[in-house]
Amino acid sequence: MELDFRKLYVTKLFNFSKEDEKLIFEIHDRLSEKFTVSVVEIEDSPYPQFKSSDINFLQEPKLCYHITDNSKINSFYLLFVNTIGTTAKGTRTTDEYDTLEIWGLKKMNENFGFISINKKKMADKIAGIFSRFNINFKESRDFKDFYVLGSDPYKTMAFLNSQRKEAVKAITDGDFKLEVKNNIVGLAVPKALSTENALMISKFLQEI
Repeated sequence: MELDFRKLYVTKLFNFSKEDEKLIFEIHDRLSEKFTVSVVEIEDSPYPQFKSSDINFLQEPKLCYHITDNSKINSFYLLFVNTIGTTAKGTRTTDEYDTLEIWGLKKMNENFGFISINKKKMADKIAGIFSRFNINFKESRDFKDFYVLGSDPYKTMAFLNSQRKEAVKAITDGDFKLEVKNNIVGLAVPKALSTENALMISKFLQEI
């Protein structure tokens, strides 16, 4: 990585620990092998349109990468989100229990309404829990391991074309959270930041 990148964004990295800063640069380096990576203001990403009107004060985006592939047409965003640690009673802990997560956002050319997709847990499969999800893939062998909730069944099925189904199935972390809000797709892994998760999210957003 060029040294001027570190100098240019030193103020944006002020609130990160040295370990997180090192990981953020490592992710930048790995992504730069395949994409054009730039740092943008969070307000210039789709996040303001994607976030819920009910503000979650335990999660705050701190840094945003704008990612563009070689075609200069396909682009998406990666957000580094600080998740505040809490006790069992919900009170704030010291910042040593805070974790940094990575979320991905991508604007699409079509409005798909609201969609939520999660992978089934083993206990759910045994219990046969699926009734509260209104798009039932129980009989569809190629997507039977996922819960799908959609505001419009036709738009949901349009989103889940064969290419996007394969992209969802290729997500290696089973705890992922995938949401679509109108024309914005969001993918998050609620775990501590890692290069592997950043690359996995990037691969998914590139392929959809």
